[in-house]
Amino acid sequence: MPFELHLNPRKIALFLGIVSFYLAGQSLINEYLLENVLSSETGELAVSLLNLFSVNAEETIPTWYATLLLFVAAMLLAFITLVKSRNKEPYARYWLGLTAIFLYLSMDEGAVIHEIFSDALQARFDTSGYLTFAWVLLFVPLVIIIALLYLRFLFHLPPPTRNLFIIAGLVYVGGAVVVEMVSANRWYVDGGVTFPYLTIATVEELMEMLGVVVFIFALLSYMAVTPATAVIGFASMPGTAVAKKHAASWRRLAGAVVAVIVVANLALVSWAMARQSEPVASDPSASPFYRTVSERYAGQGVIILGINEVMEPGSLTAQPIAASLLTLFDDVMVVTLPSTRSSIAFASHDLPFDQEMLAEIVRQSGEEEFTILDITAVRAIADNAAAQP
Repeated sequence: MPFELHLNPRKIALFLGIVSFYLAGQSLINEYLLENVLSSETGELAVSLLNLFSVNAEETIPTWYATLLLFVAAMLLAFITLVKSRNKEPYARYWLGLTAIFLYLSMDEGAVIHEIFSDALQARFDTSGYLTFAWVLLFVPLVIIIALLYLRFLFHLPPPTRNLFIIAGLVYVGGAVVVEMVSANRWYVDGGVTFPYLTIATVEELMEMLGVVVFIFALLSYMAVTPATAVIGFASMPGTAVAKKHAASWRRLAGAVVAVIVVANLALVSWAMARQSEPVASDPSASPFYRTVSERYAGQGVIILGINEVMEPGSLTAQPIAASLLTLFDDVMVVTLPSTRSSIAFASHDLPFDQEMLAEIVRQSGEEEFTILDITAVRAIADNAAAQP
């Protein structure tokens, strides 16, 4: 008996949407605990596990999921392109173009290619506020050009597919550009990463995921009414007794998964509250050291960059970061924070403070465990990269 694959576009999109909402919600819970509940003495393993579910960090489960969504969209587009090309139908090259675009977006999501351009543009134009993440200066014109090039193709599509394409594009670009600019301004105002910034950034990432989910739904629905159905069937399974039994099993499994997630999060919050540090008397005007630097040296060209990595000699991941910083800036100083496995880089063409002044600012903010790398130490890390075979 030949194998038959039956796909229901609506159920697939619903499942992918639920996963997207779950990952965004889980990310918010974990980041709230990290930013507002857990103390700076929380173990490295616990912090790493919580960050593993962050939609705002790289090398995490949500990042893998978002990359996978874009790749699935690219593969569906490639399949449609093959069908259109074989049948010598018009607009096949437009489908090929979309395939290339989504394949690149998938690579960019996983490899964060746009941040390379963002850092260079930020250094070149000294952007701030809503344009702090300067890659939008390049992305927005590209989106406009592609939209104009694809207008004719868009109106060639069946109305249901066209409408879904438009909705998917508005949701995705709205998150990637509009909400991204709002989060960039929040990051600039706060002087770095804060929970309000992470909340806005999470909305941005969720909109991007949902935009791709709507696009996948549009592609599957389109394939269901094209010759592609000669290869893959998209009809729902017949409503037999066996099918109903399977549906009941899936409902029980879904209920069990939801119960496990709820119980796990209750346990997580209880654990975090138990580890919450006791309130201590402190200067009410105290603030994170990077915010102090941002306020004290405002307008003097100091760029502050958060790095999800402890910059240290011998670290393979730190080497390319150090090399990139030295390529873009003449003067660099990095504060490493082993307790959170992160670093804060201060860069400029000529920093208005020295290592001793920065160390005093960091100590006044309440940080106890830190290391400051001056330009010489950063060069040493970058030189290690150059020495690699």
